[in-house]
Amino acid sequence: MKTILSKALREFTTGPLNQLIVNLGGQDGDQWEQQLKRFLRKEPCWSEGGGAQAPAPKPRRRTNLLEFVGTVLVPATTGKFVAKDKFMVNTLHDAPVKISKVGDNFTKWFLCGDGKTEDPISEQTLRYAKLRKASVDSSIIEELGGEAKAETMLFAMFSLMEEQRYGKKGVLLNNEYANIFHIPDKFGVLRAVYVRWNAGGWHVGWYVDAFLVGDSFKWLDGDRVFGNV
Repeated sequence: MKTILSKALREFTTGPLNQLIVNLGGQDGDQWEQQLKRFLRKEPCWSEGGGAQAPAPKPRRRTNLLEFVGTVLVPATTGKFVAKDKFMVNTLHDAPVKISKVGDNFTKWFLCGDGKTEDPISEQTLRYAKLRKASVDSSIIEELGGEAKAETMLFAMFSLMEEQRYGKKGVLLNNEYANIFHIPDKFGVLRAVYVRWNAGGWHVGWYVDAFLVGDSFKWLDGDRVFGNV
């Protein structure tokens, strides 16, 4: 009996379960948590190029403006993503995603008329970074490597909101700081779209809006920026 218990204890402290616990608590813990959830739902996980593999951990890299924090996988889609069907105010306890407000700019650029529709995509990897000082969009885009690296998709932002539909901790900041994405609107014009969690008052939920790129508006230090790897 003692031998069996010793073996079980050794396997717990040195085996795969212990390694999973270490990974969940590490720098890429958010990414490991998302992949674990996919595994438990019997969905493909760590599946890039047909093989199951985890990305090698990368140290945080700093520039004058950004501190790169980590990466996150955005799942593939099989159908069109229709913004009007997803970005609806709903703060009920069983809402698909708890959204407390959709701003006027976002409504005008992404939802009016037929709204923004995106074609199906393959699995993508986004990187995210912390703003180290207040900055305008043009500087952020340049720091990310230009528009090709900065431009993301509306589905990518919404899929991260789904992962944190009720404001739990995850890749998106939930401390009322902005999560910033640069996304083309329904006319193809690049916009600075942001989502932040509103935790106060009667309007608890995600708040979504957008700004003109190139505005004099400055994002705050501590806000989170997303772009392509």
